Amino acid sequence: MNKFLLLFLLPFFTLNGATKELLNTFETNSDVMLLIDPKNGKIVKANKAASNLYGYSINKLKKMNIKDINTFTKEQISKEMNLAKIENRNFFIFNHKLASGKIIKVVVHSYPIKYKNKKLLFSIIHKQLSSQNIKEFNQRLEEQVQIQIKQIKENEENLITIFLISTILFIIGIIFLFYLLKQRDLLTKKLLKTNKELNELNQRFELAMNSTKDGLWDWDLKTDYIYYSPTWKNMFGYKEDEIKNSIKEWEIRVHPEDKEQALIDIKEHLENKTKFYENIHRIKHKDGRWLWIYDRGKAIFDKDGKPIRFIGFQTDLTTQKKIEKRIEEQKEEFKAIFENSMDPIAILDKNADLIKFNKSFLKITGYKNEDLVEKSYYDLIVEDEIEKMKEILNIVLNQGQVENIEKRCITKNLEQITVSMSITLMPDKKRFLINMKDISKQKLIETQSKLISMGEMIGNISHQWRQPLTIISTVASALVVKKECGILEDSDIKESSNTIVSQTKYLSQTIDDFRTFIKDAEPKEDLSLIKAINKTVSLVTPSLKNNYITLIKNIEDDISIPGYENQLVQAFVNIINNAKDALKENLNDTEDKLIFISTKKIDSKLIITIKDNGGGISKDIISRIFEPYFTTKHQSVGTGIGLSLANDIISKNHKAKIEVLNEKYEYKGKEYTGAVFNIEFK
Repeated sequence: MNKFLLLFLLPFFTLNGATKELLNTFETNSDVMLLIDPKNGKIVKANKAASNLYGYSINKLKKMNIKDINTFTKEQISKEMNLAKIENRNFFIFNHKLASGKIIKVVVHSYPIKYKNKKLLFSIIHKQLSSQNIKEFNQRLEEQVQIQIKQIKENEENLITIFLISTILFIIGIIFLFYLLKQRDLLTKKLLKTNKELNELNQRFELAMNSTKDGLWDWDLKTDYIYYSPTWKNMFGYKEDEIKNSIKEWEIRVHPEDKEQALIDIKEHLENKTKFYENIHRIKHKDGRWLWIYDRGKAIFDKDGKPIRFIGFQTDLTTQKKIEKRIEEQKEEFKAIFENSMDPIAILDKNADLIKFNKSFLKITGYKNEDLVEKSYYDLIVEDEIEKMKEILNIVLNQGQVENIEKRCITKNLEQITVSMSITLMPDKKRFLINMKDISKQKLIETQSKLISMGEMIGNISHQWRQPLTIISTVASALVVKKECGILEDSDIKESSNTIVSQTKYLSQTIDDFRTFIKDAEPKEDLSLIKAINKTVSLVTPSLKNNYITLIKNIEDDISIPGYENQLVQAFVNIINNAKDALKENLNDTEDKLIFISTKKIDSKLIITIKDNGGGISKDIISRIFEPYFTTKHQSVGTGIGLSLANDIISKNHKAKIEVLNEKYEYKGKEYTGAVFNIEFK
């Protein structure tokens, strides 16, 4: 397809906006579909049906130009363009070349996708069966017209000849009677031969029509007798004897909204105002459905210009119409989703200039529509993150998508908000689709929870450090005493030094664990869930021992997932601290206080279970425990953000499922009741 055709197509159709939702059926659709750059004819995208039709792989098609497939010359394309415009068609008929070298005829429906000055051509292509080739059909009709005209002329000439001969016979007499009878026999044989040839041609034509899904009709305008082929009747669900040979059989089934224009088109053609008759209308199926029909035909005229015969055929376009309707519906759905989404959405060009944005995007940034039209997305983020944003856009250009990127944005009022964004490269590979969420409140909750957890961790570390510091102090004091008493030996120095080094390493390890816990999240990396659990246990064990709580582990099964280790540790710590508070509140010091942690692998999933024997959670509040700031504890004990943050970290940041329930169970012969947290990772 060359530039001239693309320039012709663009003003004919408009398709404003295109998204994943619009292209969700592109890959698996049975119809041949191509996305074409209208500027140079390059094939940008092709589906499996296109690969099957043309015999090229999808990757090969994406490296080709449409003019590698379309064999029409510049003049032929121009002629087809003009013909489509004159006949008011929304499709074109071209010759396409397959990988095998075979040339086939195709019907092309094209729709441009527009975003200001950037355009992409969306084409649906149907293989043109021989019955759909209008040119061949017209040639067949012309053959029949010529035969009919020839037959009429010959009949007229023969009748005149017979009349003259008869007159001469009357004048000349009986002498020439034998000769005239002989001539009549010859003429009769010739007429029979001509009729036989015509019948054979009609039979071949009907056979060709019946071998396709197109329905043939043949209307004798002198007698008003109309022939409907078996395929025509079957198309609308009728048997051979259920349709009479009358034009009324068609008229009573045409949709009321379409009938008037169809009759006008028929009338204009029978008045010889159009070269061919063409019309698209709906006809009612026997089962009540409406079928979209492409109806076309040609009339035969006598020497006085009066139509005497009208022949044509009909093609079922219902499936094609459904596709067109689905595309329109998807376009409207995308527009509605884009405009009414609660999440801020924006479309950027390659330079990060804002092209389109929805109401939520305006709301979160505080700008008006006219303010953002002249802005770059870089104007909306803090200065020290601009270079990082450019790197991210380059990654999207290469990989197609990035998810859950946190950025600090600047509103019109110069306030800073923290957003989580996902960026997707659009099909034309020239624009970015950005979906954002305001996570400023979530970050505040995380900070508050981190500070609370840090306070508790510092308490844990101070408890862990007491014994090593006491040992170091005692060893150092013993060395001083032995020195003063003159009994210090080299072995004492060596032994005491080893003890001090050992305790120092222990202190250093607790510092590393704490540093890991408080550091900011890095990009996701593959992590072991057991490793995260073990780090959690090392952090909470001192606090649990101080409260006489026994921790029972059964963590043999493990899987690796992409995630943030320190976030998961914080989530597990919050769940265990919730269990610890329940045990402290509901059980006295003489009772067993138990917390269980276990892992169980099922197929590709790992279930982590954390449960206690604190009596369970009240039915009235169990459904609300993951709500932010919801707590039944005194404000000096809890803020209500620990379990909410744990839920966000597990379900949102790691796409895992968390549920809580009360359970009765037995341990070492005793029956207990407590809260159970089940966390399912994939």
